Amino acid sequence: MSQHARIEELSDSDSDPPEQDPDDFTDTLIRPADIPRPSTLRPPQSQQPQPPAFNSTPPPEYKHYQCLYPLYFDASKTRSEGRRVSAEDAVKNPLAREIVDAVQLLGLKTVFEPGKTHPRDWANPGRVRVLVKEGGRARSARVKNKNHLYSLISQHLKAHPTTAESPLRLRIQGMPPPQLPIPPPAAPKGWKINDILPLHSPALSGGGVSENILKDVMQEMQNAQGGGGGGPAGGLAGMLGGMGGGGGGGQGSVDGAAAGGKRRREGGKKK
Repeated sequence: MSQHARIEELSDSDSDPPEQDPDDFTDTLIRPADIPRPSTLRPPQSQQPQPPAFNSTPPPEYKHYQCLYPLYFDASKTRSEGRRVSAEDAVKNPLAREIVDAVQLLGLKTVFEPGKTHPRDWANPGRVRVLVKEGGRARSARVKNKNHLYSLISQHLKAHPTTAESPLRLRIQGMPPPQLPIPPPAAPKGWKINDILPLHSPALSGGGVSENILKDVMQEMQNAQGGGGGGPAGGLAGMLGGMGGGGGGGQGSVDGAAAGGKRRREGGKKK
């Protein structure tokens, strides 16, 4: 089977398999193409900073894809916090971009969504959709089931540990070149985030995310869990959409991968 899986167009409104649908908490979309090599990452010096942009064209065929987040492999998280592999299989500072590499090497059909964010891991954006089974049959003889897939990805992440240069492999269209060295992430007091994050992480934009925004998001998440629906989508989308300031930006592919979100934060009005 081919060693290079196809990267296809993405969707924003597809639902996730887990019991708590992350799509209820974020409203972002990107359209990826081929994954770039490090030599293609630097944009022209004359490029002006623009906020990431999104385009919503949800293809229904991705609904049955397995969803993977860096959180599932994060050694700094517990099972109750969202980790899905054993402590022995978990790694430090996992990135979605490296998960893409792991899945591609398995020859699986892959969809990469850099702007998608798990509600329990707001600072580490990125989601990977993988077609593990089709018509009830495994797509690859090398992957038996979902748990086996997790194990294989963990092996790859351990063999390719995240470094300070790893985020440079993925650049987002409309974002200026990063200042080197990349400053450490900033988080409100009491929030635990990783040391190495994607360049489009809210924790790396504008000196971090304000405590008020995160309090709003947490309140919306609590309201949603109590039957309020998808209220938190606006909060996280607002954080992602605010990464580049105001104004519009062009749509892009992963070699200028679009990421961000439309601002639709709801006010904190109590009914």
